[in-house]
Amino acid sequence: MALVTTFDLRPTAHLEHLNAEVDRLADLATGNTAPEELTTAARERTIVATLRLDGSPVQSLTDHLEVPEAEHGSGSAYTSKPSSWYGSFELLEDAPDERIITLEVQGATSAYASDDLIDQLTDDPLTALGELHRRLTRGLLAPERAGVPRTTDQAVQDSSIGRVVYFTVLPDRVPEELLRLTSWLAGSATELPPLHAAGLLHLEVLRIHPFEAANGRLARAAARLWLRRGGLDPQGLAVAEEALAADPLGYHEEVAGTLRRRDAGIWLERWGDAVAAGLRRSAREAGWLNVELPRRSRSFVDTRSPGETFTVADYRTHASENEASNDDASDDGTRDDGAADGELTALLDAGVISRVPGSRGLRFVVN
Repeated sequence: MALVTTFDLRPTAHLEHLNAEVDRLADLATGNTAPEELTTAARERTIVATLRLDGSPVQSLTDHLEVPEAEHGSGSAYTSKPSSWYGSFELLEDAPDERIITLEVQGATSAYASDDLIDQLTDDPLTALGELHRRLTRGLLAPERAGVPRTTDQAVQDSSIGRVVYFTVLPDRVPEELLRLTSWLAGSATELPPLHAAGLLHLEVLRIHPFEAANGRLARAAARLWLRRGGLDPQGLAVAEEALAADPLGYHEEVAGTLRRRDAGIWLERWGDAVAAGLRRSAREAGWLNVELPRRSRSFVDTRSPGETFTVADYRTHASENEASNDDASDDGTRDDGAADGELTALLDAGVISRVPGSRGLRFVVN
């Protein structure tokens, strides 16, 4: 099946496992109604995490949800017509940082509430992405530049040392690349598993950087809408951004590595890990995961300290050495890696361990 770019997609065992895991957790959210306080908390965590991934200092949504209408930047405030994100901030140079943070929060909140664009993502994806970008950048970017292909060179950098992590598409190629992306969304993307298509959409927006600003949060907002389109996040509980924000440099370096390899498989594993982690946390907090840990699972984590990492092989060895337990033994006393893997899933569901991002499902950390 054709992908949106020249990326290959070689299915891996971990990616297939993540598809099943996300389906299972999404089914829990579909079959139950989350308390309002849980959906509100998930929304806040999503917005804070996506902004922090773009370098915002925001810590919470408190005091950042309202900006007086006159301050939104619609109208005469944009008489200098900046052509870039940085130019837009020239118009806000006398504004306090709190106002800029508030405008960022307001834009991300508007994008989060953009379920009205879900159908348009396939019916008219170019318009949908443009409108999503306008909602994200209202008050921060000149209105005539919002949702319009960029004309400036851009690169993603590690701000701590000024290193370029990866270069984005050259400006003169942006319209063509954006057209390819939107044609794919209206066509073969709908035939892929929703988790895969959402991750590829996310990746492509990061690669292209189609607009002058906020392309990172645009990529995550569009991917979130695609998850909802595919039934994988019916109540806004996935919060994939939180797991990605736990390692922002690793997140961007994974994009760079994917561009070099031309294989999207490892990127999709990191993306799927993040979606599964977000759904799992919400399901656990909602009380939908009733986990009874086997004795050998409890004994394994009880001998390890918080923050300690271990591998699948470490756990399988432990499980094999403890087969003699009455409630854990296989019928013939042989090693049962399938049972051990199921116990690792139970430990994840219980919140006792987490997967290490980018480890291809082979490494875990004790919480």
